[in-house]
Amino acid sequence: MRVLAGAWTAHVIWYLREGERCFTELQLDIGKVSAKVLTNCLRKLEFEGIIARSSKPTSPPTVWYELTPVGQELCAALVNVITVAQRLKPSEVSRRENRPPKVSAAP
Repeated sequence: MRVLAGAWTAHVIWYLREGERCFTELQLDIGKVSAKVLTNCLRKLEFEGIIARSSKPTSPPTVWYELTPVGQELCAALVNVITVAQRLKPSEVSRRENRPPKVSAAP
């Protein structure tokens, strides 16, 4: 569970689920994440064996990231969590709507 503890970790795993992505594509996909924070997240995931990093000899060099087999397993688990959360969300809304009204204390 500590692997998923980072604020942007699930986002990175989610966007890599369909294949290899370069740093810039990930940054655009995720949105409001700084280059420094994304770099740290990617380094952590690489260290943990969740993603693999490769360089392409372009000018300037391009760095690509993809899920490892362990990362693919983690992604499958993440998809299951999202599926359950989506099923529970309508239930939560209906529970809120069916709550009895709050009774205010008498003055």
